[in-house]
Order: sequence, then structure tokens, then C-alpha cells
Amino acid sequence: NILTLLAIPYVRLKYGSQFSVLKLNSVVLILHLSLADLLYTLVGFPHFVQVYFSRECLQDVRLCYFLGMFRNLVAYVDFNTIAMISCCVARHNLCGQCEGASHSHDDHDKIFGGKRIYLVCLAIWVVSFLTILPDVMGVTGVYTWSCSPSGCEHICFDEVCSNIGPLITVMNNIIFMVIFYAVIVIQLFRKRNKVSEKPEFLNMLWSIYLTISLLIAAYIAFLIPPSWGNWPFKTNWPYKTKAIISSIYWWMYGINFFIYLATSSRIRQAYRQFIKDMLKKMFQKSTEKQRNDQTDTSVDDIGLKGIPITGEAGIVERELKEQLTS
Repeated sequence: NILTLLAIPYVRLKYGSQFSVLKLNSVVLILHLSLADLLYTLVGFPHFVQVYFSRECLQDVRLCYFLGMFRNLVAYVDFNTIAMISCCVARHNLCGQCEGASHSHDDHDKIFGGKRIYLVCLAIWVVSFLTILPDVMGVTGVYTWSCSPSGCEHICFDEVCSNIGPLITVMNNIIFMVIFYAVIVIQLFRKRNKVSEKPEFLNMLWSIYLTISLLIAAYIAFLIPPSWGNWPFKTNWPYKTKAIISSIYWWMYGINFFIYLATSSRIRQAYRQFIKDMLKKMFQKSTEKQRNDQTDTSVDDIGLKGIPITGEAGIVERELKEQLTS
């Protein structure tokens, strides 16, 4: 996630003409997804490790409340962003004005176009907060110690949670993802006869098929453990087994990176270009520093550094320093 947040903006700014596909606003949503994944892991994963080794609750009730609430908020931001990516890509491919074949689609997209993409990101956070608002206010549940490997988590007051907002959000996201990507594939099949280069079309079609399969499979598979509720944690299974079941859910916050890495050649090239440039800059700085150190050492060895010399000797000293530096 850190690599994504560094590499893609860097390439968009420095090599924009070479990576035109990465300048689409759908890539902004991918960056937003990586940001949500990073926030979830930075805040939640240390707590997960702490709970596994200490197996004790946090003494600070307010800190426990914040951890549970923020983790759930970012989780729904993550879910909703994945759905928005599918919607954004679908609108691009179904656009009647550019027929999905133009990189300038964002100029006339009335929802995701231009700077409006940042309003979409803001709206994702607002909708996600409204989803958990009843629990934040303590109406339908509370964020506290769960007596499980999940640590500080949402606990319902009743055996069956009355806040159905999270369930509706998850189900809607899955349904819309399937619909949006299915429409994309159908539209591509309809355009098959208009595509002059069959291999390029087949590669694009396979890439979308693969993205659909992996995203939906990962989204559903990694949501199974939390959908079980606390049932696994009420059994007599070993604590390590319960922790493994809980950790399956965490993979969802890193798997998106591998999915886009595997299905997008341009993102892979962006990673390589960024790493190559960073290594080149580091090597240049190291070489310059080593060269300067050698120059200073050489001057010290012949007794010229720090000694004020005038006249012809001074001219010779300056010429010698220039030769050593070059």
C-alpha cells in the first residue's frame, strides 16, 4: 500500500504522457483504497498483535472505543471504495460520448470527472460514518473489549444486532460489483467486431475477467469470518485457531494490491519505474558523497586543507583542488 501511494502519484506527475491510463480518475479511487487499507493496518494490526501475545484488554476504555470505532469506519470506507471503483470503470466503458475508448472520459463524466472525484472520496467517508453512526452513538451497540482475538470490537446489545446498515452496505457492494463488471464484459463483447486488433482486445477482456473473479472472490472470502459473528470465539477451540480465523479477515486489506498488480501491466511498470528512479537517485547521492569524501581526504593528505596560501602557491593550490574535484 505504501508503494502504491508513492509510486503511482510519482509516475502520474513525472511520466504522465507515458502512463496516460494511470491519469484516469479511477486510479485516484485505487489510491484511496490503498490509503484506507494502510490506515486500517496501521491502527488495527498492532492491536491485533498485542492482543494475541498479551491476551489482555486495554486498560484505557476510551482508547479501546477509538480503536474499535476507527477500524470499523475505515473497513466500510474500504468496502465502499471497491464498489465505487467498479462503478467508475463501468461508467467509462458505457459512456455514449466517447464509447469508452478515450482517455479524456474524465473531462465529461458528471460524477467521477475532474475534481469531482475528490468529492466522491469525501462522500465515501460520510456514508461509511453514517453506516456505523447508531453504534457510535451507543444506540444499537458499543465499541469495547470483545474477549476475543479481535480485541476492541463492536458488541451488540442484543443477540441479534438491530443496526442492519452494515449488512445492507456489504450486500449492496457485492451485488453492485457483480452488476457493474458484468455490464463491462457484455459491452466489450458487443464491441468485439469494432476492434481491429484481436489480440489486444482478448488481452483486455481477459484482464477484466481476471479482475472480476479475483475481486469478488477475495471480497466474499475474506468477509466470511466476520459474518460468522462471535460464533468461532464461543467454541472450545484453541486460542491460536481462533486467532488464525480472525486473521483471515486481515488479508483483505493487502490482497487488493496483489490483484491490481497481477491484472494491470501499467501499474506493474509504474512500480518498476519508481523503484528504478529511487535506486538511481540513492546511488547518485552515495557516489557524490564518496567523491567529496575522497577529495577532502586527498587534500588533507598533501597538507593543503585549512592552510592559507597566497601568491603563486595559492594559484597552484586552487588548480590542484579543481583537478581533484573533477
